[in-house]
Amino acid sequence: MKLSHKWLQKINTLIAIIIVFCPPLALADILEISSEIHSNNSLKFESHMGFGSFDNYLIQNIQFNPIKDLYSSLEKYVEKKLINRGEAHITVITPVEYDKIFKNYLSMNEIEEIALNNNIQEAKFSIVCLGRGQAEIDGKLEQAYYLVIKSQDLLNIRKKIFDFYLEKGGESSKFDPEGYYPHITVGFSKRDLHESDGIKKGKNSCYLDILEKK
Repeated sequence: MKLSHKWLQKINTLIAIIIVFCPPLALADILEISSEIHSNNSLKFESHMGFGSFDNYLIQNIQFNPIKDLYSSLEKYVEKKLINRGEAHITVITPVEYDKIFKNYLSMNEIEEIALNNNIQEAKFSIVCLGRGQAEIDGKLEQAYYLVIKSQDLLNIRKKIFDFYLEKGGESSKFDPEGYYPHITVGFSKRDLHESDGIKKGKNSCYLDILEKK
């Protein structure tokens, strides 16, 4: 059945209205972040070492302002109040990795020396996406949001630490340098979520696309 010219005009008008007032979902599912997030070589390296089980770890210090702006955009997107850390970093060696694997073979001073000799603050990385992890806490589903990161430079630092650990007599089967999910925490609903909560912060957890702007 052929449609009359009058009906074709009505259909075209309706399509135009839909396009204007109902843009494709994909366009809405992108958040922006400043490319300043990559300007970290001027930031001071932060040492983290102490006597507690969770006091020893290695990080790359990251510019916080781009994360702060992204956090504000994310709150509007999810229409929910979130908590942020007030700082930004990428963990390279976790507190658990140090406590359970390295501490009997390497000191944090030795680990930090490897990191500094390999210019950890200048390490390059790319942003894969904004990830989301969810887990039930106290009977309620809670969320953590983070930038999923890819960085060969940081992975190389982990590999060098692993090589030194082996030189010191460490067991190779206890640590996989590439078993690594680098990320930058943006915000969370109750508390941050970790692998102990069953969360893997890799590209499998991508929630939104990220557009970098100058």
